[in-house]
Amino acid sequence: MNTDYNLYKIFLYLYEEKSISKTANKLYVSQPAISYSLKELENQLGYTLFYRNSKGIEPTLEANELYSYISTAFNILQDAEEHIKNLNSLNTGCIRVGTPSHIGVCYLSKYIAEFRKEYPGIRFEVVCKSTRDMVEMLETRKLDVIVDTLPIDSKKEVTKITLSKLNNCFAYNKNYFKNVKINSIEDLNNYPLVLPTSAYSSRVKLDEFLSSKGIKVNPVLESWTTEVLLEMVRKGIGIGYFSKEVIDSQKDKDDFEIITFNNELPSVDLCCVYREDFLTTATSKFIELIKKK
Repeated sequence: MNTDYNLYKIFLYLYEEKSISKTANKLYVSQPAISYSLKELENQLGYTLFYRNSKGIEPTLEANELYSYISTAFNILQDAEEHIKNLNSLNTGCIRVGTPSHIGVCYLSKYIAEFRKEYPGIRFEVVCKSTRDMVEMLETRKLDVIVDTLPIDSKKEVTKITLSKLNNCFAYNKNYFKNVKINSIEDLNNYPLVLPTSAYSSRVKLDEFLSSKGIKVNPVLESWTTEVLLEMVRKGIGIGYFSKEVIDSQKDKDDFEIITFNNELPSVDLCCVYREDFLTTATSKFIELIKKK
């Protein structure tokens, strides 16, 4: 690599901070030094990377392209350092887990607690985003492992291990909906529906299933988190779509009426997804734990 590593580091901070002054403060160097380094990098690459505006600086299209590579490279370097430091030790380190919030609460929390009892020096960072976003973070080394339901598609080579099967259901609050008459899946369109956002794998499976039956639903509300969906059902906003395990774990589960359509709704496989390369010892141990359960 002909370009100085520090120039890319400065570029990374500039891109994320959108400010020369903030970058200078973070890196403990002068603003002129930052400006000089940016100009040097632009000269070497032959592209303008930032435009100045009233709020600070704005990245160019070329900067956006460069950032995707540089951020990945720096994450790999950080992972490499973490991996080497913890190669033969479980006394320190961090495991970055991506998972939908309801799986984190109902499924993963007990394994994290168990793992922390045995390895108290290991900390966790739990990220709850859409499946698509989490896959992108896994590909760029911002996550170590994803625990989510299929489908989980990645452009990179990943390992997928099925952990368990989750059964899905529709559910409503009996205190708000009276004389509900739902005898078939088609009857759902007679009621307001609150569903996971279409970016979630569980919604993808549901839409595929309904489409195979010629049914198209128009939810009155879509949410990125199961907690919001649960609260909307509690308030009588509509009929929600959940894994049955989520409803069973609620303290007020007796207020919910569950509809499974004789188990005709698609169940989903809960999977652990990770990249074999650059796995830390701690992450490997955690994966072993959840695989055994």
